[in-house]
Amino acid sequence: MLSVITFRTPKEAVEKANNTPFGLSAGVWTDKGSRILWMANQLRAGVVWANTFNKFDPTSPFGGYKESGFGREGGLPGLAAYLKGTE
Repeated sequence: MLSVITFRTPKEAVEKANNTPFGLSAGVWTDKGSRILWMANQLRAGVVWANTFNKFDPTSPFGGYKESGFGREGGLPGLAAYLKGTE
């Protein structure tokens, strides 16, 4: 699902983006690196892409927030579920 909505400030954009039951991924398009870092820290999403979408290292952990998932797949966090209780 892709939502296109208007906003006046980056803070308002983050509030609108976080006001959803989902949180699998988010994308931020801007020419300011500091804004990308600030927004990525504020957004409640499993992954935040900067000036692109659906590009990531397949070995990095991936998962969502809220109704978009629980836990992480891939990377070391994805292996943790298989290692519990083996000690």
